[in-house]
Amino acid sequence: MKKNLLLLIFTTILQFTFAQGTDKALENRQNIQQKLLEAKELLEKDNGKLWGKPIWNDSIIVIDFDNSIYSLVPLSNSKKENLLYSKIMEPNSLVFVNTTQKYEGKEYATVLNNYLDDKSATIIHELFHLLQMKSRKFNGNPIEYLDETNARILLRLEYQALKNALRAVVKKKKSEEVKCYLKDAVLFRKERQSQYAKYLNDELEIETLEGLANYTGFALSSYDNKYEEAIEEINQREEAKTYTRPFPYATGPAYGLLFDYLNISWRKSLDNIYNFTDIYEVMVLKSKIAINKKELESAKSRNNIDEISKQENAREEEQKKLMDYYTDLLLEKPTLKVAITDIEHYGRTFNMNGTLTLHDKGIVYSSIKGRDKSGNNFGNFATVEGKNQLGKAGILSYDKDGRTYLVFPLPAKIEGQKITSEFYEITLNPDWKIAKQNDGNMEIVKEPKS
Repeated sequence: MKKNLLLLIFTTILQFTFAQGTDKALENRQNIQQKLLEAKELLEKDNGKLWGKPIWNDSIIVIDFDNSIYSLVPLSNSKKENLLYSKIMEPNSLVFVNTTQKYEGKEYATVLNNYLDDKSATIIHELFHLLQMKSRKFNGNPIEYLDETNARILLRLEYQALKNALRAVVKKKKSEEVKCYLKDAVLFRKERQSQYAKYLNDELEIETLEGLANYTGFALSSYDNKYEEAIEEINQREEAKTYTRPFPYATGPAYGLLFDYLNISWRKSLDNIYNFTDIYEVMVLKSKIAINKKELESAKSRNNIDEISKQENAREEEQKKLMDYYTDLLLEKPTLKVAITDIEHYGRTFNMNGTLTLHDKGIVYSSIKGRDKSGNNFGNFATVEGKNQLGKAGILSYDKDGRTYLVFPLPAKIEGQKITSEFYEITLNPDWKIAKQNDGNMEIVKEPKS
């Protein structure tokens, strides 16, 4: 009797747990379907008015962290429930990141499940990329100089002026106040870009790529107050330890929404490189903005220069410590190096707020994962959770002679195809091995076929 009672209790617990899991999975599926349909409705309402072409595309995949993927269109071996198709994705087929990725021979916008609760902004952002890439592909590489103290101060002044202009809109101030702060922002921008002119083309490309996508996500989302959301976006990007990659996510929505507020017809074709300075000079000021010391100093005083300078000078000291740490870890000590042989099919996802430009030697990533989608590369790797912060760990990436190289600290353990360290884990593909060199360095190489 007692044994039967225990069995009944155990069975009941299992049934309850399964029911909870089933209910949660159903709720998750319903939420994904709802969010996709909400975005579709917003974009079908726009119907191409914003950019001259419809943005909605059924080629979108939602990725969940249990390796499930969801779509409104059938995928191979997928199962349909209600309007949504789903399946477990094949190993190494997609990277866990909001981006555009090729899957089953077709380009898709991919969005992580935990990014769906932002009033459709992320879905629209990624679908815009899918549309934009049909016209032109833009460079999205980090802009190295933006981690220099002087450049950061000027960019933060631009951020502050943009926030002041957006706040003036929120508070329903006169348009002249909005224009005053917008002029300040462009003044700081022009001063910075004139000092670092050799980076301008690459900077405008990444701003056209990510800035316009983020603006489009904001503009067509169902946010209640898009100007306040744009201010919060600037705050978020301003707090990042590095500005080399995140900056256009702040400037794009700010300039775009402010130009829209001023009823400027600034959006042209999708194959253009957009320069917000030129747009302001042509469409608002009607002339080239002149930089003189007196006007620049006056603009600085209106936009919190003392506090910004204080914070950035303090940060410079911390930056020097980080540079010394990574110079020792990845340049002076023995390391493990590997070349990515098939970069077209090697997916990488990283925390854009956790990067550091290491002199002219490359970029350090404190949190990064790599996934081989072709079988032609060395394998997969990931930094270890809890150790993936700047100053605690890092992997160096650089390009040389048309190839991309990764540099790791030496591993602690090598067991067959598994390489581990306190910082990272690497799983090698078959026919790849560790080669030890006479100088103490190691390299991952492909074994020659016998």
